[in-house]
Amino acid sequence: MSLTLKIRIVRTNQDKVMKFAPTMSVSEACAQISEKTSEGGEDHGLFQPGLEGKRPPRWLRLDRTLQYYDLKLNDVLEFKKKHRPIKVRLMDDTVKTILMDDSLTVGEIVELIGGKMGIKNFEEFSLQVDGVGEWLNIAQPLHEQGVTDEQQVVLKKKFFVDDANISRDDPVQLHLVYVQSRDAIVSGSHPCTYDESIQFAALQCQVQLGNHNPAIHKPGYLRVKEYLPPSAAKNKSSEKDIYNEFRKLVGTSDINAKYRYVQLCRSLKTYGLTIFHTKERMKGQKKPVPKLLGITRDAILRLDAETKEVEHEYPLTHLRRWAASPASFTLDFGDYEEVT
Repeated sequence: MSLTLKIRIVRTNQDKVMKFAPTMSVSEACAQISEKTSEGGEDHGLFQPGLEGKRPPRWLRLDRTLQYYDLKLNDVLEFKKKHRPIKVRLMDDTVKTILMDDSLTVGEIVELIGGKMGIKNFEEFSLQVDGVGEWLNIAQPLHEQGVTDEQQVVLKKKFFVDDANISRDDPVQLHLVYVQSRDAIVSGSHPCTYDESIQFAALQCQVQLGNHNPAIHKPGYLRVKEYLPPSAAKNKSSEKDIYNEFRKLVGTSDINAKYRYVQLCRSLKTYGLTIFHTKERMKGQKKPVPKLLGITRDAILRLDAETKEVEHEYPLTHLRRWAASPASFTLDFGDYEEVT
């Protein structure tokens, strides 16, 4: 029994009808195609175009058999180079173009990028499609997740487990974590109090502007919205308060300012927090009260929606049950406390 497939030789844009044994590995099929067409080499593989609404495009793994992929009579496979340039945007908006094997999983791509950039704990980073914001599955290649050749991906820190080991001796990772932390603080997605936001803004000034210069750095100079979260930027004295802290940092190097920023960020209870905007039913009040609910790797936090102050912290080990409906959810902390 044989399987007849249409093989498209991408380099020459020619189609060849060829027969294969279904039990043949993809690697053996590539060798057969190369032998009969004098095309290809070690960098070539078989790529199956997607079917809209049914299947995303995918690379066939060399160690799998053809029958594993449930190929049908006259299915089209492309025989082409697996390596292509991919554009990776970092959190400081610089873009790196990296030549990579397009059949690699996202996890393998992150490892490759980490090696080229000198990122030591690359396992805590992952990729998102630029402009989309959802994390890609580390176990699948880009094409299998619908990422096209034209799309750009973003390298971001996803896990905040080993950050205590980030040091000034690892400037690449320190810079990436600083930029991501700064963006989270300024956008307001990483809640902090007004006083904390002023400390962050002062350190950001030291990184971006160098030492405080009273002849230059005076009211009206700063674009406050680029240094403070929206809630803090509304304060009329915010720029003056920033300068009061900024002048204390004279002589602090760029790398030390970044390190202090990251350390201050790590000291917050909200560090590594995923925030949800909720309304909580309070005893004695008819209308639900706006609250922020945050989840870290080991706790659930309730925060005031306005001040961003942490009102209560519940270790995840205290959570006994939870239930959800389309419009509400309940967390049951058993003997500890119940929050609805």
